Amino acid sequence: MKFKVKKNPLLVVLILSLIPIIISVPIISFIEADSTGIMISLVVFVFLLPILIALVWALFNTYHELTENEFKSKFGFINIIISYSEIGTVNFYNNPVSSPAWTFKRLKIEYKKYGFALLSLPKDEESFLQEIKKRCPNATILNRQRTEVLINYNLETKKTH
Repeated sequence: MKFKVKKNPLLVVLILSLIPIIISVPIISFIEADSTGIMISLVVFVFLLPILIALVWALFNTYHELTENEFKSKFGFINIIISYSEIGTVNFYNNPVSSPAWTFKRLKIEYKKYGFALLSLPKDEESFLQEIKKRCPNATILNRQRTEVLINYNLETKKTH
């Protein structure tokens, strides 16, 4: 089961606005025919283009997936795979500079003895938390109010009818 992630509109606009800026810098230098400017702009272009490609790729290729045996999270080229048996706690985290994600508020998954992953929030938080609780019944799953998530069977019957 795949879950799309929330994306902060400010971050999306910032990434998308970088595309014409980075592409136009070398073009403007060529038009002005300044050899020093051309060299500098080409160096900047060569360094920034891979970063821009990675960010745009991540913008369109970020999701969480709950498979039969494991949780998978994809952020562009970054893949995180955690076995359900290793998950101890799932809750929310508020440090926006802690890891790559499309939201300032993060989903924190603690696993094994000392590991944790900070990820973008799923669009449908309630369904995601319900599904992960079903797959990890012994894990502590906390919602935004910091109360433990219980399996809501009413939610399931609404979806099947």
